[in-house]
Amino acid sequence: MHVLIVDDNDIDCLITISFVEKAGMNAITVNNATKALEITSKRDTTPDIIVVDWMMPEVNGLELCQKIRALNLTITPYIIMVTSNSLGQIEQTALEVGADDFVEKPIHGAVFIARLKVGARIVAMQKKLLSLADTDELTGLLNRRAAIKACEIHLARLARSDKPVSHCLIIADIDFFKNINDTYGHQIGDRVLNDVSNRMRNSIRPFETAARFGGEEFLVYCEATETEASIILNRMRQAISSSQYSYNGISINVTMSFGCVVINKRDAKHNINEFIKKADDLLYEVKNQGRNNFKVAPYSDVDNNK
Repeated sequence: MHVLIVDDNDIDCLITISFVEKAGMNAITVNNATKALEITSKRDTTPDIIVVDWMMPEVNGLELCQKIRALNLTITPYIIMVTSNSLGQIEQTALEVGADDFVEKPIHGAVFIARLKVGARIVAMQKKLLSLADTDELTGLLNRRAAIKACEIHLARLARSDKPVSHCLIIADIDFFKNINDTYGHQIGDRVLNDVSNRMRNSIRPFETAARFGGEEFLVYCEATETEASIILNRMRQAISSSQYSYNGISINVTMSFGCVVINKRDAKHNINEFIKKADDLLYEVKNQGRNNFKVAPYSDVDNNK
C-alpha cells in the first residue's frame, strides 16, 4: 500500500512516516496541496491512502479533501485527516467533505497504525470489486464495458498528445467457433477461448488493452502505426494458428480473423463506437475472403469509402 503524507511540518511528517513504515506500507511525502493533487490525479501515482494535515498554508486539508473527491477517481484513496484541533464540529466537517477518518494530534502510534490497516482493507476491497466488475470471468481479460472505458481513456490521451503517434483498434473473431462448440461441446469451447485469450494477451505490451468483447469476439487497443499494426496482427495470427489445441486427446485447429482501424490524433474526436464499427467492417471483409487473415486501414480511409 502506498501512503501519501501531506504535511508542511517536517517533524510531524517524520513521525507519520515512522508509523506508516511500521504498518508495512510505503510513505510518500509532500508539503503542500498542489503537489498532493498532482500526484493523486495521475493514474499511475494515485496513492491508496492519504494522510493530510488540516492546517496548511494556501490550501488547507479540508479544501484539499474536497478537491481530491472532485477528481472522480476509479479507486478513491482512503483519506485520514489529522489536526491538533479537537472540536467536535471540526471532525464532523472533515467527514462531511470526504475524509474517511479523523485523527487528533499528538498521534497515538498503535491506534494510528490500526487505522491505516483499516484503510488498507477498504482500498483492497475496492480494488477487488473493481476487478470483478471489469474482468471477464472465463478469460481474465477485460469485459466489454471495461474495454470501452479503457479505449476512451486511450483516445483522450491521443487527442491531447503533442507527438505524431497513432493508435489501433482491433476486432478479432475465432473462425468457425460455433462448429467447435457444436462438435466438441461448450467445455472444450471454453478452453479454446481461454487459450486464445492467453496468446492474444502475450502478443501485446502490458499497458495496452485486450478484452473479450462478447462470445468468441475480442478487442485489442494498442499504440501502433499501420505498418506496426500489420506486424502485430501477423504475429498474433500466427501465434494462434500455429499452436496446438489438444483437450482429452482431441486436437482442434483454431484460427482467427482480424479487422484493424488505425486512428490518428485528428480522428480521436470521434466516438469509440465508430472505430469499433469500422474495425468490425474490416473483420467481415476478411471473413468473406476466406478467414485466418487480417486487414488494416486508416480510419479516415475506411470512413471515406463507406
